[in-house]
Amino acid sequence: MPTQHEVPQSAEATPRPPPARAKVWVVDDSPLQLEACQRALDRQFDVTVFANGGAALEAFSAGVVPQVMVLDWHMPDISGIDVCRFVRNHYTLARLPVLILTASGSNDHLLEALSAGANDFVRKPISDLEVSARVTGLVRMAAMHAELLAAQQKLTVEAEFRERFMGMLAHDLRQPLNTMSLAGQALGLPEGAPGRVPSALAMHTRASQRMKRMIEELLDFTRSRPETGMPIHRQPTDLGQIAQATVDEMRSSWPRHTISLRADRHCTGLWDPDRMAQICTNLIANALEHSPPDTGVDVRVTEVPQGAELSVSNESAVISPEVLATLFQPFRRGLGLKPSSQGVGLGLYIVDQIVRAHGGTVAAQSSDGHTTFTVTLAR
Repeated sequence: MPTQHEVPQSAEATPRPPPARAKVWVVDDSPLQLEACQRALDRQFDVTVFANGGAALEAFSAGVVPQVMVLDWHMPDISGIDVCRFVRNHYTLARLPVLILTASGSNDHLLEALSAGANDFVRKPISDLEVSARVTGLVRMAAMHAELLAAQQKLTVEAEFRERFMGMLAHDLRQPLNTMSLAGQALGLPEGAPGRVPSALAMHTRASQRMKRMIEELLDFTRSRPETGMPIHRQPTDLGQIAQATVDEMRSSWPRHTISLRADRHCTGLWDPDRMAQICTNLIANALEHSPPDTGVDVRVTEVPQGAELSVSNESAVISPEVLATLFQPFRRGLGLKPSSQGVGLGLYIVDQIVRAHGGTVAAQSSDGHTTFTVTLAR
């Protein structure tokens, strides 16, 4: 954390890595032609030259792919047109553009090149400015195509998330509503035993809190973006006090579970107090929902050299490494749980996003009948 005497560096003072140069392959059997193309393109691109089509195809077989290929039409072993046809069997015009160099300017040659899959052509003798301009245009087209593919993949993932989300939301919100309805019926029965009233109140409170958490998680999920992350507002925060308040709230709605808390002093830092409360609530509620009845949940807040550490542990069946690896992904829910104890599947994802926004880490371990989630925060 910067002190009062430190002057923050401006963005301009921080050196930025140079942008990656596009890879361009030039294939020509003429050494003079290769030298001329390399001279025209070297200023802007990372140029690799091949003396024949066979050498270029060998490089393809090794899995190396450029952004643009420049092919001479007439070569002794494999012509540029044949190389172009091979390329088009594996890559589209937009993904790997091809520029043909030819000494012929006839329309028949032009049509043959286009039908083979070439994007453009340049007549010999070449002009440095023309070759550079045409390759620049093809590189720009390939980059735009890559961006469109990435955007399409992102939209596909988001559409799948929306479909899964709507189905789970409709199912999961019914469960706490049913619980609240049953609790209300129990409270309305005059012949009911007095001992049933506190139990019904606990059911009602627990169900309403679960619905509240679902709604808050869904709102946070809509606010979180890969580009900007989870929004936070830092201020001096005592993690121990927040954990204590969360535990006190949980004890009233989970009377059959024992929640223990041990907190060191001075577990403070510049964190978002509301987000810290979310972390505590989500992890403790997750531990309670995944614990057998009449078992305990152990919460610890520990001072560490870099800041503070929050751990939440509960008794549970051992979680396999495969499931542990996916716990912090959205819409992931534990296995072997009753439907009524399942949420929307965003609680641990929200925890991970909040911790990342604070520059911290979160991890899960499961062994010997216990599962422990550990959050480490820099001060």
